[in-house]
Amino acid sequence: MAAAAPPDRSLRYRAVRAFARLLLRSEYRRVEVVGAEHVPAQGAVLLVANHHASLVDSLAILVGSPRVAGPMAKAPLWRMRVLAPFLDAVGAVPVYRPQDAAENEGRGARANLETFAECIRRLRDGRAVALFPEGMSRPSPRLLPLRTGAARIALDAEVPVAVVPIGIAIEPPRATRGTLLVRFGAPLLVDGRTEPAPRRAAITSVTRRTEEAIRALLAEATSLEDVELLRVGAAVVAAERGVPAASLEARHALVQRLAAGFDALGRADPAERDALRADAAAFARRLDLVGVPLELVDARFSTARVARVVGSTLARAAIVGPLALAAAVVTAPPRVAADLVALRAGHGAEDVVSFGRMLSRTVFLAAWALLLAVVLAVAVAPWAGLAALAAVPASFALHVAWRDARVRTLQRVRSFFLLAGGRLRDDLRAERRALADRIERARARVEDATAAPR
Repeated sequence: MAAAAPPDRSLRYRAVRAFARLLLRSEYRRVEVVGAEHVPAQGAVLLVANHHASLVDSLAILVGSPRVAGPMAKAPLWRMRVLAPFLDAVGAVPVYRPQDAAENEGRGARANLETFAECIRRLRDGRAVALFPEGMSRPSPRLLPLRTGAARIALDAEVPVAVVPIGIAIEPPRATRGTLLVRFGAPLLVDGRTEPAPRRAAITSVTRRTEEAIRALLAEATSLEDVELLRVGAAVVAAERGVPAASLEARHALVQRLAAGFDALGRADPAERDALRADAAAFARRLDLVGVPLELVDARFSTARVARVVGSTLARAAIVGPLALAAAVVTAPPRVAADLVALRAGHGAEDVVSFGRMLSRTVFLAAWALLLAVVLAVAVAPWAGLAALAAVPASFALHVAWRDARVRTLQRVRSFFLLAGGRLRDDLRAERRALADRIERARARVEDATAAPR
């Protein structure tokens, strides 16, 4: 498998990038990119990111990076005829991992010498390369130890290389689509001609600096469950302060601070950390039980406001509802088939299923649109076939947007009937306040422990 020629901002590349943006929006209702200005406009650039969600991470970098950066991807992906043209369009470089030996057509790890050489050529040409130095993809509460490949590529280029760390934070889809945050950090300058000898020490130093730079962009915890509880804690603190975070970046920054404090609390007072975890879990379960999102606990339910919400909701339902129902029916066969294929092929693995669902939906929707177009063109008229080609993707977009809107509306209606004029709102506020106070006491406990002489 030869590496694809590095792409430029050709029509094909721009089309693939736009397609990647659409794919992400089909699975994530909010996609936020911050810090892209850290990527140098010229010169050799090595983009290095955590690897949480398989090819979703590559799509995130493709969409977020202002530079064309050919990603490194495992070689078996080129065996998928649907994926291969897209990998070539973005200039991806195949990596031959030992765990993929059965799928690599007999090519072993030595083939990666060609991969490294290609990456080095691109850097020497002043291009950009993207890779995931953890070496594997899986949802993890912490950054895995980095492998040395990124450091060796940067050092062997023997030109100044800007190593740009990237932190990717994903809230997976649940009742509604998830969220995706891509954070670019300040670049590290690596020049193999000036790094101190011996070489092994230089590789270790660059790898350690890279790991610290990526870790500084992430919110880490002991488990994925703790990450979710930290998000609950961050929302609680923001609500009690009266300044709920408007952006994913602001929310993530607060989660990061809580994660660092939670980790320090575990070292200073493990029992208190466990008690705080239990309180946060209990509050999260209470919210799930009553079906009230935290952001609606403080919602105002005055008569006028309720009347406006009900009126606008009924109007939208009357106008858009029938279209949304038709869209759900029209797109049901490809959606159901795509979800089954994604779950079966991904073996239930979270990092694979999300991308598999996006890709299989696209393939099945395209096939379904083509089938309907042919049938209508023959049975009705050519114009009906052309209309079907446009109507199927538009129907899917409407279905996705309406599904999220329906969930949010039902949550608001449920919250109104549960919270308006009753004690439940006061109880939830009291529990939230108690949790926020406990978080504040834990912060003070950590500060005291840090300030105490050793």
